[in-house]
Amino acid sequence: MLSNLFYTLFKYKEKAQKDELGYYPEKVDVRAFPERRFLWTSRFFVVISCLSLCISMILGSVISLLIPMRRAGVVPLQIDYQLYQVSRMYPAEMRVYAGDLVTESLIAKYITDRYTIDDDFEKMQQRQGENSFIYLASEDRQYKEFEQTEKPYFELLQKRGVRRKVEFVKIYPVSFDFWQARFRTIDVAPDLSVDEFMKLMNVNTLDAVSLPRQGEPLITNWIATIRMKYKGSKYEDRKLALINPFGVSVISYDLSYFGTNVKSKRD
Repeated sequence: MLSNLFYTLFKYKEKAQKDELGYYPEKVDVRAFPERRFLWTSRFFVVISCLSLCISMILGSVISLLIPMRRAGVVPLQIDYQLYQVSRMYPAEMRVYAGDLVTESLIAKYITDRYTIDDDFEKMQQRQGENSFIYLASEDRQYKEFEQTEKPYFELLQKRGVRRKVEFVKIYPVSFDFWQARFRTIDVAPDLSVDEFMKLMNVNTLDAVSLPRQGEPLITNWIATIRMKYKGSKYEDRKLALINPFGVSVISYDLSYFGTNVKSKRD
């Protein structure tokens, strides 16, 4: 449509010969003067109108793109030096679902019972053995893997005088049934030398710049990725139902190591 308009305006041409000045009125087409003025004025205004329309469309597009930015707010950010990423700093008070709070407490109990090493060996056996919360809240494959790998090592640490407590940094959901828990284990062995303690904890001392002193704790950072589902508490024994009342079941459990407080040359 716009091309037809331009074609209509510019298809009329003037005479090939120009009027000669000084021969009025014989060689001057006086009647063509108003027509020529109208023709060029209309062409001029059409070009200006098209340019104005284009500029208005561009400005309207820019304004429509700027509409989402009509409100500005402060977004506090924080740097996670362990994961090397910038994350949003959430408010100190926030609304959460009651189910998430229950899941968070169950994950905290599961990890605490799994990694805590105290003075009482029998109590530790009951906490990690059969009919314990770890046993009832784990799939068969997960508990057998724990029983064959981690449990004997924890028993060895307990007999050698290592004591451990667990401190949580953050427990948060990743997706519908996937959760991550960031925690640290604090190990102490006051009766062992530093070399024996580091060797027992599988810490490489060759590249170490500074080691904990005698009696000082070894702090290790971990991230546990857990897939957990609620299958219902279907126990014939009432005591077992009280141990795992929500019928939670850990389907997968992966642990990632994120360093210790031992400074090495690589750091």
